[in-house]
Amino acid sequence: MHIFTPRITNQTAYGLGSSEKKSVVRRFAASLSWPSRWFMLVANVGFAAVASTVAIAQTSPVLRMTDIHGQTWNGSLESIDQDQVVYLPSPAASAEPTSLKTSELMRLERSSKVPSSIADAASANWKARLSDGTVLSLQQIEGKEKRWMIRLADGVVRTEFDGELKTLKFKKLDAKAEEAWQAFEREELKSDALIVVRPGGALDRVDGLVKEIKDGKIQFDVDGQIVDASIDRLAGVLWYRKPQEPKGQGASTAGFVVQLLEGSSILADRAKVVGTELELGGQWTNALRVPLDWLQSIDCGLDKIAWLSSLAILDARPTGRGGFGEFDAILAKTTKPRWIRGELGTNEDLLFPGPGEYQFRAPAGMTKLQARIERSEDSESRSAIQIEVWVDDQVALRKEIGADEQGLDLEVGIAQEKKIKLVLGSKSPLHLGTRALVKQAKLLK
Repeated sequence: MHIFTPRITNQTAYGLGSSEKKSVVRRFAASLSWPSRWFMLVANVGFAAVASTVAIAQTSPVLRMTDIHGQTWNGSLESIDQDQVVYLPSPAASAEPTSLKTSELMRLERSSKVPSSIADAASANWKARLSDGTVLSLQQIEGKEKRWMIRLADGVVRTEFDGELKTLKFKKLDAKAEEAWQAFEREELKSDALIVVRPGGALDRVDGLVKEIKDGKIQFDVDGQIVDASIDRLAGVLWYRKPQEPKGQGASTAGFVVQLLEGSSILADRAKVVGTELELGGQWTNALRVPLDWLQSIDCGLDKIAWLSSLAILDARPTGRGGFGEFDAILAKTTKPRWIRGELGTNEDLLFPGPGEYQFRAPAGMTKLQARIERSEDSESRSAIQIEVWVDDQVALRKEIGADEQGLDLEVGIAQEKKIKLVLGSKSPLHLGTRALVKQAKLLK
């Protein structure tokens, strides 16, 4: 049976008469509503299964704490806010907690073993991105604006969560659909939008107003017509948000990013250990509690560090010679540098499939670029990889990964607010063995 799923963008709706528009909306609603009862049965079984698989031991993980000078300490977290970190040293020199200034720290990172069940749970989660940049991995969400019920991978329901959602992604997409999703995210919205999966897998945007999420459906207003859209027919949801005014000097901001093993990345201004849970405070009213054993890392350098993956891309292109005629344009899309998911989804790596350039602008105050560049593990051949870093039109660094080398650490001085270009090249005629990953790329003050 063919299911009609029309493209109801604002432009399409404006081209229809009143009766035609109502007919299209009714057909759109019917296509999205089936089979919601089957979805809820499967979802309820899934929630119970996930809750059982992630029942892991709740112990306080040992963290390695690194300050801005490179000095490290080991210990178990007691609490952290924008002023200080309180921890119990490990191995215990005494039973008394020790404190460090948060302003002197760069990162707290788990040094104990990661439970294998967490990685399994993370792969099936929905992703909710908040306006402040927080990303939550969810098994369920219901409610209305500012009054959400959320269920994390531990199966526990958190009620009255008032975080402001910006996007909600339901599915893991293939490469083509993921590119379309990211394009929709970058578009300037005039209203909320559903991202519909059309027959064949293509994505389409439907503009309207999100009213409520409940019972596996999204109540959606399309030009005054209420549609109950089944979640299993959607890639996700986008919310319209007014552009935020730049924060003035001295304005309060979140102090750190808390990375969890199940894939969440939470922008917070305080955290403390409460029994077997980590209580997090941020731009939401009620504190958010998560299992303490989920803690992966805490980045304290929001005002001292900028991750390259968070900066706008000025240009990304392959530089290898073409010669394949009309196929050159297609090859360019697949061989240009691009960001891919890192370990457990908690970071991103910049993939160079072959020789290429990646350009961005250094934020104010940032004067140093650091990264680790390694050969991709799926690269069978090995050729020398030439590396250059340009600041505007001047070469700031030249290095090379030899054919017998796996990678190197890169550190180079840059100029703030200048265009920075990272170039990977090769002398190999066919560019074999030049596939490489730029890992943990960051800019420092």
